[in-house]
Amino acid sequence: DFEQERDACEKLGINMIHCFDPAYPTRLREIFDPPLVLYVRGSFVPEDEIAIAIVGTRRPSVYGLRTARRFASELAARGVTVVSGMARGIDGEAHRGAISVRGRTIAVLGSGLDVIFPKEHAGLFEQIAANGAVVSEFPLGTLPLPFHFPKRNRIISGLTMGVLAVEANERSGSLITTSCALDEGREVYAIPGPVDSVTSRGTNQLIQRGAKLASSADDILCDLSPQIRAALPPAQTSGEGQTEDPILKLLCGERPVHFDELVASSGFDAHDLSDRLIRLELAGQVKRTLGGEYKMIRTQHHEKNSIKPPFHPINKI
Repeated sequence: DFEQERDACEKLGINMIHCFDPAYPTRLREIFDPPLVLYVRGSFVPEDEIAIAIVGTRRPSVYGLRTARRFASELAARGVTVVSGMARGIDGEAHRGAISVRGRTIAVLGSGLDVIFPKEHAGLFEQIAANGAVVSEFPLGTLPLPFHFPKRNRIISGLTMGVLAVEANERSGSLITTSCALDEGREVYAIPGPVDSVTSRGTNQLIQRGAKLASSADDILCDLSPQIRAALPPAQTSGEGQTEDPILKLLCGERPVHFDELVASSGFDAHDLSDRLIRLELAGQVKRTLGGEYKMIRTQHHEKNSIKPPFHPINKI
């Protein structure tokens, strides 16, 4: 019964979060069929409202693995929570990319949280729980049956602002996640691949049918800038209109400052600093260079030049 299930979860460090609980993710609650209960190992934080799902094939190419890790690490380093399904291939590499920069990541399983699948991801499971959350709608003891995975895909997209398909063939289950995203009013992005690559046929077709081509993390961040900006709390300013954020004080000189230098001089750890920088960047106060350096934007002219024009929205895939 419920009491026994709750006691068993407590022994395993798992929380049960009902859909009416304040801790339940706001975006997930908005979808057509939100899970009544989430089993969570780890925790949700308010910053998880700014999240992107990264999905793809379980049998990726070297290009796919490298690209998944790069996008995940770049997004996570900028304060974006990376969501995926902890499967072999693209999913696992997306989680590892986020963890590599001490960013947040969330895994959504197709089994109970006490049934780790695949088994070789037991260590990754613990890393994700320590750097975010592992989530399932399935009770303890539930096996990873094939029909569970399409069902859990709506949770992956439901937790996010958009879904990025890295590499997938035409029949890849990861494309179900992009369909869920469209149904839920979320953005869909895809990374192009070689025209003769079987593992890129699905993503190339997504682009042909209206998904937004993503060649860098900046493409996604700029496209989602209005949504991210709306999710951020208003910046605090002094009476003269100058921000009181301590990071800007370190960027007030003419020379751009590298991220590592900011970590050393700011007193913030890398994750907190990344979160602050993305808030300043999306507020139009800071610009990031290709070399990973940051500088303060001093004029309205620079602010306009730092934001790319938006893509046309997807109507249907």
